[in-house]
Amino acid sequence: MNIQLTDILTAYEAEHYIEALQIFEITELGCKKWFAQDEVLQKLNFQAHINAITRSDEFIMEAFCTFDKIKPLIYDLIMTEMWKQYVFPYLKSHFTELSSIRSYTVLQHEAIVCNLLQICLFHRTSIDASEGYILEIVDYCYRKLTALLQKPPAKKIEKKSIDYYKNRTKEAEIDEQFQNVEFQIQMMCLSIIRFITDHLKHLPINILHQIIVENDFFFLLVPLIEEKPWLRINPNNEREVFEQSKWVTLNKEDYSKLPKIEAQLWITIYNLFMDPESRRKYELNDFKKSNLLRLRKFMNELLLDQIPQLVDMLRSLEELSLLQVQTQSKNTIVVQQLPELRLAICKDKNWSSIAQKQKEEYFQIDDPSIKEDIKRMAELYSNTVFEGIIDGFKCEKCTKEATKRCSRCKQVWYCSKDCQVGDWPKHKVNCKTTTTQKQEDSKQVEKQSDKLLDQID
Repeated sequence: MNIQLTDILTAYEAEHYIEALQIFEITELGCKKWFAQDEVLQKLNFQAHINAITRSDEFIMEAFCTFDKIKPLIYDLIMTEMWKQYVFPYLKSHFTELSSIRSYTVLQHEAIVCNLLQICLFHRTSIDASEGYILEIVDYCYRKLTALLQKPPAKKIEKKSIDYYKNRTKEAEIDEQFQNVEFQIQMMCLSIIRFITDHLKHLPINILHQIIVENDFFFLLVPLIEEKPWLRINPNNEREVFEQSKWVTLNKEDYSKLPKIEAQLWITIYNLFMDPESRRKYELNDFKKSNLLRLRKFMNELLLDQIPQLVDMLRSLEELSLLQVQTQSKNTIVVQQLPELRLAICKDKNWSSIAQKQKEEYFQIDDPSIKEDIKRMAELYSNTVFEGIIDGFKCEKCTKEATKRCSRCKQVWYCSKDCQVGDWPKHKVNCKTTTTQKQEDSKQVEKQSDKLLDQID
């Protein structure tokens, strides 16, 4: 029996979902159609992760490009960010009385969209499809990383008592959830900006100008290397690293291993510093020079062994240290495109009125559809595939990391064909029973998919 990873969504189903995606105004956030589309985006996000993990045909990304939906996705991201900034403060006290599933879905939506864009923007095809909207993403990442530097997470986590959880107010719980989501997004932004800088040579010059001149990412990235907000000490005095959208305890033998997110950051700096056009546009002065030279103290043999291309960058930094900087005023005229989405969304908006409308129409405390939402979300997150994406797939035979599963029942995971064959005598009875049940369930899934599409339409 062949072992393969079966998709949550078929390419045909995903195409229909993506083609039906709508653009919602900020005043419509929270309406019934918005919640239906949020559920669709969550499914698309999970499927995109499966495609990336297994290195299979990335039909989610391709469909977003084919139907020109990358730009609406970016619009959704910026719109949700602004809703959380301007409308949510008026609704926060109301959310304390609202169903937890509703408040969680709304606060998590920005992270879902950002995560989906993170998967898509790994490919140059998606970056090209974004066109001028890629400028909005650069500016978005700049805002998120600036906020991260202004308010980094605690480096040492104290153990919370039982009394803390007993006495914690609902509003404090929402604030904590809000901050956790923001931190997830900030970590995603580090990856997104790295993917964009991977393709600098193929992007319009105004994108580089935004990164280097207008935003000057070097003043964000270098302090982040020093602060390392992706590392912390837990209450048990163990080191933790933020990976795959969660905090993971490190084994002592892995302390010297470079965290993935930190490696992304170093590659971003390398892409910007070593790009000839970037070096030409970056007008050095003593302050900028000293900021860049702060990197040298981290560039030891351990780092260079793990990212060998940084050897060239270290050599360039040493040359820069010997260079006498002469600030020259360049009399050049630059016609620069500016991010406009935030201004367009803000225009003629009364935030308190929007909040009041959404409170009365979309976020009703006694909404009869809440039970249906809870049931649907429980089914969504109880799926073993989703659990595997979050926690990692484990081989049924040897418990090692697995990327393939039984093609019949699609419930049991393996790391190799040998483990699958060895486990077959134990698994075959359950496999047959589960397969029969799956066939019956598939008919119900088709009905639910049609219902979701009808809600969006």
